[in-house]
Amino acid sequence: MSTHATHLRGTSHRGYLELPWGQVHFRRSGDTAGPSLLLVHQSPLSSATYEPAMAELAAHGLDTVAVDIPGFGMSDAAPEPWSIPRYASALWQIADALGLGEVHLLGQHTGAVLAAEATLQQRDRVRSLVFQGIPLYSDEERAEKAARYAPGYTPALDGSHLRVVWDRIRWLYPTISAESASRQVAEYLGVGPDYGVAYRAVFAHTTDTAALAGVPTLLLHGGDDVLDRMNDVVTAAFPDAPLVRIDGGTDFVAEEKPREFADAVAAHVLAHTGRADEPGFSPLYTATVEVTGGRAGRARSTTGSLDVPLSRPAERGKDSAGTDPEELFAAGYAACFGSALGVAARRRRVSAGPVTVTAAVTLGTLPGGAYGIAVRLSVSAPECPQDTLEELVRLTHSLCPYSHAVRGNIEVVTETHGGG
Repeated sequence: MSTHATHLRGTSHRGYLELPWGQVHFRRSGDTAGPSLLLVHQSPLSSATYEPAMAELAAHGLDTVAVDIPGFGMSDAAPEPWSIPRYASALWQIADALGLGEVHLLGQHTGAVLAAEATLQQRDRVRSLVFQGIPLYSDEERAEKAARYAPGYTPALDGSHLRVVWDRIRWLYPTISAESASRQVAEYLGVGPDYGVAYRAVFAHTTDTAALAGVPTLLLHGGDDVLDRMNDVVTAAFPDAPLVRIDGGTDFVAEEKPREFADAVAAHVLAHTGRADEPGFSPLYTATVEVTGGRAGRARSTTGSLDVPLSRPAERGKDSAGTDPEELFAAGYAACFGSALGVAARRRRVSAGPVTVTAAVTLGTLPGGAYGIAVRLSVSAPECPQDTLEELVRLTHSLCPYSHAVRGNIEVVTETHGGG
Protein backbone atom coordinates (compact mmCIF):
# COMPACT_ATOMS: atom_id res chain seq x y z
CA MET A 1 0.00 0.00 0.00
CA SER A 2 1.31 3.47 -0.83
CA THR A 3 2.46 5.70 2.01
CA HIS A 4 -0.18 8.38 1.50
CA ALA A 5 -2.97 5.82 1.77
CA THR A 6 -2.59 5.63 5.55
CA HIS A 7 -0.79 8.86 6.37
CA LEU A 8 -2.41 11.37 8.70
CA ARG A 9 -1.10 14.26 6.60
CA GLY A 10 -1.25 13.44 2.89
CA THR A 11 -1.06 15.83 -0.06
CA SER A 12 -4.33 17.78 0.02
CA HIS A 13 -4.48 21.33 1.36
CA ARG A 14 -4.98 21.42 5.13
CA GLY A 15 -6.15 24.25 7.30
CA TYR A 16 -7.97 25.34 10.45
CA LEU A 17 -11.11 27.32 11.14
CA GLU A 18 -11.74 29.33 14.30
CA LEU A 19 -15.25 28.61 15.62
CA PRO A 20 -16.97 29.35 18.95
CA TRP A 21 -16.02 26.00 20.53
CA GLY A 22 -12.45 25.94 19.18
CA GLN A 23 -10.45 25.10 16.06
CA VAL A 24 -11.68 22.79 13.30
CA HIS A 25 -9.23 20.98 11.03
CA PHE A 26 -10.12 20.33 7.39
CA ARG A 27 -8.65 19.01 4.14
CA ARG A 28 -9.54 20.49 0.75
CA SER A 29 -8.82 19.57 -2.85
CA GLY A 30 -10.09 20.45 -6.30
CA ASP A 31 -11.52 23.52 -7.97
CA THR A 32 -13.33 25.84 -5.58
CA ALA A 33 -15.60 26.78 -8.48
CA GLY A 34 -16.77 23.18 -8.80
CA PRO A 35 -19.63 21.43 -7.01
CA SER A 36 -18.98 21.34 -3.25
CA LEU A 37 -18.69 17.89 -1.68
CA LEU A 38 -18.48 17.82 2.12
CA LEU A 39 -17.12 14.57 3.60
CA VAL A 40 -17.95 13.54 7.17
CA HIS A 41 -15.97 10.63 8.63
CA GLN A 42 -16.92 7.83 11.00
CA SER A 43 -15.94 8.02 14.67
CA PRO A 44 -13.59 7.84 16.40
CA LEU A 45 -11.42 8.41 13.32
CA SER A 46 -10.79 11.49 11.16
CA SER A 47 -10.75 13.03 7.70
CA ALA A 48 -7.53 11.08 7.02
CA THR A 49 -9.86 8.25 5.94
CA TYR A 50 -10.54 10.21 2.74
CA GLU A 51 -7.05 11.53 2.03
CA PRO A 52 -6.23 8.90 -0.66
CA ALA A 53 -9.41 9.75 -2.58
CA MET A 54 -9.10 13.54 -2.42
CA ALA A 55 -7.00 13.89 -5.58
CA GLU A 56 -9.25 11.43 -7.43
CA LEU A 57 -12.34 13.47 -6.53
CA ALA A 58 -10.52 16.64 -7.59
CA ALA A 59 -9.89 15.07 -11.01
CA HIS A 60 -13.66 15.04 -11.49
CA GLY A 61 -13.82 18.79 -10.94
CA LEU A 62 -15.26 18.62 -7.42
CA ASP A 63 -14.46 21.05 -4.64
CA THR A 64 -13.96 18.42 -1.95
CA VAL A 65 -13.73 19.24 1.75
CA ALA A 66 -13.18 16.60 4.43
CA VAL A 67 -13.58 17.86 7.99
CA ASP A 68 -12.52 16.49 11.35
CA ILE A 69 -15.71 16.68 13.38
CA PRO A 70 -15.28 18.39 16.77
CA GLY A 71 -13.32 16.21 19.17
CA PHE A 72 -11.77 13.99 16.50
CA GLY A 73 -8.69 14.08 14.34
CA MET A 74 -7.03 17.46 14.83
CA SER A 75 -10.22 19.38 15.71
CA ASP A 76 -10.82 20.71 19.20
CA ALA A 77 -13.44 18.94 21.29
CA ALA A 78 -16.74 20.53 22.25
CA PRO A 79 -16.93 21.79 25.85
CA GLU A 80 -19.57 19.19 26.68
CA PRO A 81 -21.01 16.04 25.02
CA TRP A 82 -23.07 16.97 21.98
CA SER A 83 -26.20 15.43 20.50
CA ILE A 84 -26.44 14.57 16.81
CA PRO A 85 -28.51 17.73 16.11
CA ARG A 86 -25.78 19.80 17.78
CA TYR A 87 -23.07 18.14 15.68
CA ALA A 88 -25.20 18.79 12.59
CA SER A 89 -25.63 22.45 13.50
CA ALA A 90 -21.85 22.68 13.92
CA LEU A 91 -21.38 21.17 10.47
CA TRP A 92 -23.32 24.06 8.96
CA GLN A 93 -21.22 26.53 10.95
CA ILE A 94 -18.16 24.86 9.46
CA ALA A 95 -19.65 25.04 5.96
CA ASP A 96 -20.41 28.73 6.43
CA ALA A 97 -16.87 29.41 7.65
CA LEU A 98 -15.53 27.67 4.54
CA GLY A 99 -17.74 29.83 2.31
CA LEU A 100 -19.78 26.85 1.09
CA GLY A 101 -23.33 27.46 -0.07
CA GLU A 102 -25.15 24.46 -1.52
CA VAL A 103 -23.33 21.21 -0.89
CA HIS A 104 -23.39 17.50 -1.57
CA LEU A 105 -22.98 15.61 1.71
CA LEU A 106 -21.19 12.28 2.13
CA GLY A 107 -21.18 10.70 5.54
CA GLN A 108 -19.87 7.38 6.81
CA HIS A 109 -21.42 5.56 9.76
CA THR A 110 -21.53 8.25 12.51
CA GLY A 111 -20.91 10.79 9.75
CA ALA A 112 -23.90 9.45 7.80
CA VAL A 113 -26.22 9.99 10.76
CA LEU A 114 -24.78 13.49 11.13
CA ALA A 115 -25.23 14.21 7.40
CA ALA A 116 -28.84 13.04 7.50
CA GLU A 117 -29.64 15.34 10.41
CA ALA A 118 -27.80 18.25 8.75
CA THR A 119 -29.96 17.73 5.66
CA LEU A 120 -33.12 17.94 7.73
CA GLN A 121 -31.86 21.17 9.33
CA GLN A 122 -31.05 22.96 6.04
CA ARG A 123 -32.57 20.88 3.28
CA ASP A 124 -32.48 23.74 0.78
CA ARG A 125 -28.66 23.67 0.84
CA VAL A 126 -28.22 19.93 0.18
CA ARG A 127 -28.07 18.96 -3.49
CA SER A 128 -27.57 15.25 -2.82
CA LEU A 129 -26.58 12.71 -0.17
CA VAL A 130 -24.17 9.79 -0.16
CA PHE A 131 -24.43 7.37 2.74
CA GLN A 132 -21.29 5.28 3.10
CA GLY A 133 -23.00 2.91 5.49
CA ILE A 134 -25.73 4.43 7.67
CA PRO A 135 -26.58 2.66 10.94
CA LEU A 136 -30.36 2.35 11.25
CA TYR A 137 -30.51 0.53 14.56
CA SER A 138 -33.64 -0.77 16.23
CA ASP A 139 -34.47 0.51 19.71
CA GLU A 140 -33.13 -2.73 21.16
CA GLU A 141 -29.84 -2.44 19.26
CA ARG A 142 -29.35 1.16 20.35
CA ALA A 143 -29.92 0.26 23.99
CA GLU A 144 -27.54 -2.69 23.81
CA LYS A 145 -24.79 -0.71 22.11
CA ALA A 146 -25.18 2.26 24.46
CA ALA A 147 -24.52 -0.12 27.35
CA ARG A 148 -21.38 -1.82 26.08
CA TYR A 149 -20.15 -0.82 22.61
CA ALA A 150 -17.22 1.57 23.24
CA PRO A 151 -15.81 0.90 26.71
CA GLY A 152 -12.78 3.15 26.34
CA TYR A 153 -9.32 2.42 27.70
CA THR A 154 -7.14 3.35 30.66
CA PRO A 155 -3.62 4.61 29.86
CA ALA A 156 -1.01 2.37 31.44
CA LEU A 157 2.74 2.87 31.82
CA ASP A 158 3.43 -0.61 30.41
CA GLY A 159 1.59 0.37 27.22
CA SER A 160 -1.04 -2.37 27.63
CA HIS A 161 -3.74 0.09 26.59
CA LEU A 162 -2.17 0.21 23.14
CA ARG A 163 -2.91 -3.49 22.82
CA VAL A 164 -6.50 -2.87 23.90
CA VAL A 165 -6.95 -0.35 21.09
CA TRP A 166 -5.12 -2.53 18.56
CA ASP A 167 -7.23 -5.58 19.42
CA ARG A 168 -10.43 -3.58 19.08
CA ILE A 169 -9.46 -2.34 15.62
CA ARG A 170 -8.43 -5.83 14.49
CA TRP A 171 -11.72 -7.22 15.86
CA LEU A 172 -13.74 -4.67 13.91
CA TYR A 173 -11.71 -4.85 10.69
CA PRO A 174 -9.82 -8.17 10.50
CA THR A 175 -8.80 -7.79 6.85
CA ILE A 176 -7.35 -4.27 6.78
CA SER A 177 -3.62 -3.63 6.43
CA ALA A 178 -1.26 -3.15 9.35
CA GLU A 179 -0.57 0.37 8.08
CA SER A 180 -4.25 1.29 8.16
CA ALA A 181 -4.71 -0.21 11.60
CA SER A 182 -1.66 1.69 12.87
CA ARG A 183 -3.09 4.98 11.67
CA GLN A 184 -6.32 4.24 13.48
CA VAL A 185 -4.45 3.55 16.73
CA ALA A 186 -3.01 7.06 16.48
CA GLU A 187 -6.50 8.47 15.88
CA TYR A 188 -7.96 6.63 18.89
CA LEU A 189 -5.14 7.92 21.07
CA GLY A 190 -5.69 11.44 19.75
CA VAL A 191 -9.33 11.37 20.85
CA GLY A 192 -8.45 10.07 24.32
CA PRO A 193 -9.63 7.26 26.61
CA ASP A 194 -13.32 8.09 26.13
CA TYR A 195 -13.44 7.67 22.37
CA GLY A 196 -17.15 6.73 22.41
CA VAL A 197 -18.65 10.19 22.87
CA ALA A 198 -20.00 10.41 19.29
CA TYR A 199 -21.14 6.78 19.40
CA ARG A 200 -23.34 7.61 22.39
CA ALA A 201 -24.86 10.50 20.45
CA VAL A 202 -25.71 8.08 17.62
CA PHE A 203 -27.25 5.51 19.99
CA ALA A 204 -29.43 8.23 21.54
CA HIS A 205 -30.66 9.45 18.14
CA THR A 206 -33.30 8.16 15.72
CA THR A 207 -32.83 9.16 12.07
CA ASP A 208 -36.06 10.33 10.44
CA THR A 209 -35.51 8.58 7.12
CA ALA A 210 -39.04 9.32 5.86
CA ALA A 211 -38.34 13.06 6.08
CA LEU A 212 -35.42 12.62 3.66
CA ALA A 213 -37.70 11.44 0.84
CA GLY A 214 -36.99 13.36 -2.34
CA VAL A 215 -33.35 14.09 -1.57
CA PRO A 216 -31.21 12.41 -4.27
CA THR A 217 -29.39 9.71 -2.32
CA LEU A 218 -26.72 7.12 -3.10
CA LEU A 219 -25.91 4.15 -0.87
CA LEU A 220 -22.22 3.39 -1.37
CA HIS A 221 -19.78 1.26 0.59
CA GLY A 222 -17.23 -1.52 0.38
CA GLY A 223 -18.61 -5.01 0.03
CA ASP A 224 -16.95 -5.94 3.35
CA ASP A 225 -18.06 -2.83 5.26
CA VAL A 226 -19.25 -3.74 8.76
CA LEU A 227 -22.62 -2.15 7.97
CA ASP A 228 -23.12 -4.17 4.79
CA ARG A 229 -25.29 -6.42 6.98
CA MET A 230 -27.88 -3.63 7.21
CA ASN A 231 -28.54 -3.41 3.47
CA ASP A 232 -32.09 -4.79 3.71
CA VAL A 233 -33.05 -2.27 6.39
CA VAL A 234 -31.34 0.65 4.66
CA THR A 235 -32.67 -0.04 1.14
CA ALA A 236 -36.18 -0.36 2.59
CA ALA A 237 -35.75 3.03 4.26
CA PHE A 238 -34.42 4.61 1.05
CA PRO A 239 -36.28 2.74 -1.72
CA ASP A 240 -35.29 5.20 -4.45
CA ALA A 241 -31.57 5.18 -3.63
CA PRO A 242 -29.28 2.99 -5.74
CA LEU A 243 -26.95 0.70 -3.79
CA VAL A 244 -23.34 0.47 -4.96
CA ARG A 245 -21.08 -2.10 -3.25
CA ILE A 246 -17.41 -1.92 -4.20
CA ASP A 247 -16.07 -5.46 -4.15
CA GLY A 248 -12.93 -6.00 -2.12
CA GLY A 249 -13.43 -2.83 -0.08
CA THR A 250 -13.94 -2.58 3.66
CA ASP A 251 -15.01 0.41 5.71
CA PHE A 252 -11.86 2.01 4.29
CA VAL A 253 -12.71 1.62 0.63
CA ALA A 254 -11.73 5.27 0.05
CA GLU A 255 -8.11 4.37 0.82
CA GLU A 256 -8.22 0.81 -0.57
CA LYS A 257 -9.88 1.61 -3.90
CA PRO A 258 -9.76 5.42 -4.17
CA ARG A 259 -10.37 5.58 -7.91
CA GLU A 260 -13.44 3.34 -7.88
CA PHE A 261 -14.74 5.19 -4.84
CA ALA A 262 -14.21 8.61 -6.43
CA ASP A 263 -15.74 7.56 -9.76
CA ALA A 264 -18.92 6.36 -8.06
CA VAL A 265 -19.21 9.42 -5.81
CA ALA A 266 -18.50 11.89 -8.62
CA ALA A 267 -21.01 10.24 -10.95
CA HIS A 268 -23.72 10.77 -8.33
CA VAL A 269 -22.66 14.33 -7.46
CA LEU A 270 -22.38 15.47 -11.06
CA ALA A 271 -25.68 13.83 -11.96
CA HIS A 272 -27.32 16.09 -9.37
CA THR A 273 -25.44 19.29 -10.15
CA GLY A 274 -26.48 21.98 -12.59
CA ARG A 275 -29.91 20.66 -13.47
CA ALA A 276 -31.95 22.99 -15.67
CA ASP A 277 -34.81 23.02 -13.14
CA GLU A 278 -32.59 23.83 -10.13
CA PRO A 279 -30.63 26.89 -9.04
CA GLY A 280 -27.03 26.82 -10.16
CA PHE A 281 -27.59 25.64 -13.73
CA SER A 282 -25.57 27.84 -16.08
CA PRO A 283 -26.79 27.64 -19.69
CA LEU A 284 -24.01 27.42 -22.27
CA TYR A 285 -25.90 26.72 -25.47
CA THR A 286 -29.47 25.93 -26.56
CA ALA A 287 -30.30 23.91 -29.66
CA THR A 288 -33.83 24.22 -31.02
CA VAL A 289 -35.20 21.78 -33.59
CA GLU A 290 -38.74 21.78 -34.95
CA VAL A 291 -40.22 18.46 -36.07
CA THR A 292 -43.42 18.21 -38.08
CA GLY A 293 -45.05 14.92 -38.97
CA GLY A 294 -43.49 12.80 -36.21
CA ARG A 295 -41.32 9.88 -37.34
CA ALA A 296 -42.44 10.31 -40.93
CA GLY A 297 -41.97 14.08 -40.99
CA ARG A 298 -39.09 16.50 -41.18
CA ALA A 299 -36.61 17.96 -38.67
CA ARG A 300 -35.40 21.54 -39.06
CA SER A 301 -33.15 23.47 -36.72
CA THR A 302 -33.77 27.15 -36.17
CA THR A 303 -30.23 27.85 -37.42
CA GLY A 304 -30.98 26.06 -40.68
CA SER A 305 -27.90 23.83 -40.27
CA LEU A 306 -30.08 20.75 -39.81
CA ASP A 307 -32.83 20.06 -42.31
CA VAL A 308 -33.48 16.35 -42.83
CA PRO A 309 -36.44 14.10 -43.65
CA LEU A 310 -37.45 11.54 -41.05
CA SER A 311 -38.73 8.06 -41.76
CA ARG A 312 -39.98 5.14 -39.71
CA PRO A 313 -37.36 2.37 -39.31
CA ALA A 314 -39.74 -0.25 -40.74
CA GLU A 315 -40.28 1.83 -43.87
CA ARG A 316 -36.64 2.64 -44.61
CA GLY A 317 -35.05 1.02 -47.57
CA LYS A 318 -31.39 0.58 -48.44
CA ASP A 319 -31.26 3.87 -50.31
CA SER A 320 -33.54 5.85 -48.03
CA ALA A 321 -32.42 9.45 -47.54
CA GLY A 322 -34.22 9.92 -44.26
CA THR A 323 -32.97 9.51 -40.72
CA ASP A 324 -34.75 8.80 -37.44
CA PRO A 325 -34.66 9.87 -33.76
CA GLU A 326 -32.43 6.93 -32.78
CA GLU A 327 -29.76 7.90 -35.32
CA LEU A 328 -29.91 11.50 -34.21
CA PHE A 329 -29.62 10.52 -30.55
CA ALA A 330 -26.73 8.19 -31.35
CA ALA A 331 -24.91 10.98 -33.18
CA GLY A 332 -25.38 13.38 -30.30
CA TYR A 333 -24.33 10.91 -27.62
CA ALA A 334 -21.24 9.75 -29.55
CA ALA A 335 -20.11 13.30 -30.31
CA CYS A 336 -20.61 14.49 -26.76
CA PHE A 337 -18.94 11.45 -25.24
CA GLY A 338 -15.92 11.85 -27.49
CA SER A 339 -15.47 15.47 -26.46
CA ALA A 340 -15.96 14.66 -22.77
CA LEU A 341 -13.29 11.97 -23.07
CA GLY A 342 -10.90 14.67 -24.23
CA VAL A 343 -11.68 16.63 -21.05
CA ALA A 344 -11.10 13.48 -18.98
CA ALA A 345 -7.71 12.94 -20.65
CA ARG A 346 -6.63 16.50 -19.87
CA ARG A 347 -7.67 16.12 -16.24
CA ARG A 348 -5.68 12.89 -15.98
CA ARG A 349 -2.81 14.56 -17.87
CA VAL A 350 -2.57 11.75 -20.41
CA SER A 351 -2.90 11.57 -24.19
CA ALA A 352 -5.55 9.28 -25.62
CA GLY A 353 -4.55 9.84 -29.24
CA PRO A 354 -7.21 9.63 -31.98
CA VAL A 355 -10.55 8.51 -30.53
CA THR A 356 -13.60 7.13 -32.32
CA VAL A 357 -16.88 6.70 -30.48
CA THR A 358 -19.62 4.61 -32.05
CA ALA A 359 -23.07 4.74 -30.46
CA ALA A 360 -25.65 2.07 -31.26
CA VAL A 361 -29.13 3.01 -30.06
CA THR A 362 -31.75 0.26 -30.05
CA LEU A 363 -35.49 0.89 -29.93
CA GLY A 364 -37.51 -1.83 -28.26
CA THR A 365 -40.72 -2.64 -26.41
CA LEU A 366 -41.28 -2.78 -22.68
CA PRO A 367 -43.85 -4.77 -20.69
CA GLY A 368 -47.25 -3.17 -20.91
CA GLY A 369 -46.84 -1.93 -24.45
CA ALA A 370 -44.50 1.00 -23.79
CA TYR A 371 -41.30 1.64 -25.76
CA GLY A 372 -37.75 2.04 -24.54
CA ILE A 373 -34.20 2.39 -25.83
CA ALA A 374 -30.83 0.88 -24.97
CA VAL A 375 -27.38 2.20 -25.86
CA ARG A 376 -24.09 0.51 -26.65
CA LEU A 377 -21.02 2.76 -26.81
CA SER A 378 -17.86 1.50 -28.47
CA VAL A 379 -14.80 3.63 -27.73
CA SER A 380 -11.73 2.98 -29.87
CA ALA A 381 -8.35 4.60 -29.20
CA PRO A 382 -5.60 2.46 -30.73
CA GLU A 383 -2.77 4.64 -29.40
CA CYS A 384 -4.04 4.60 -25.80
CA PRO A 385 -3.15 1.71 -23.45
CA GLN A 386 -6.21 -0.39 -22.63
CA ASP A 387 -6.11 0.21 -18.87
CA THR A 388 -5.71 3.96 -19.38
CA LEU A 389 -8.62 4.04 -21.80
CA GLU A 390 -10.84 2.13 -19.38
CA GLU A 391 -10.03 4.65 -16.67
CA LEU A 392 -10.77 7.58 -19.00
CA VAL A 393 -14.10 6.08 -20.04
CA ARG A 394 -15.17 5.69 -16.40
CA LEU A 395 -14.33 9.34 -15.77
CA THR A 396 -16.04 10.40 -19.00
CA HIS A 397 -19.35 8.90 -17.88
CA SER A 398 -19.26 11.29 -14.90
CA LEU A 399 -18.60 14.28 -17.19
CA CYS A 400 -20.78 13.67 -20.26
CA PRO A 401 -24.23 15.33 -20.01
CA TYR A 402 -25.78 12.56 -22.12
CA SER A 403 -24.55 9.99 -19.60
CA HIS A 404 -25.99 12.13 -16.79
CA ALA A 405 -29.33 12.38 -18.55
CA VAL A 406 -29.82 8.65 -19.05
CA ARG A 407 -28.14 7.29 -15.91
CA GLY A 408 -30.54 5.00 -14.06
CA ASN A 409 -33.15 5.26 -16.81
CA ILE A 410 -31.82 3.13 -19.67
CA GLU A 411 -29.19 0.47 -20.17
CA VAL A 412 -25.84 1.80 -21.42
CA VAL A 413 -23.15 -0.77 -22.23
CA THR A 414 -19.65 0.54 -22.93
CA GLU A 415 -16.91 -1.28 -24.81
CA THR A 416 -13.32 -0.04 -24.90
CA HIS A 417 -10.73 -0.89 -27.54
CA GLY A 418 -7.32 0.47 -26.63
CA GLY A 419 -3.83 -0.44 -27.68
CA GLY A 420 -1.27 -2.60 -25.95
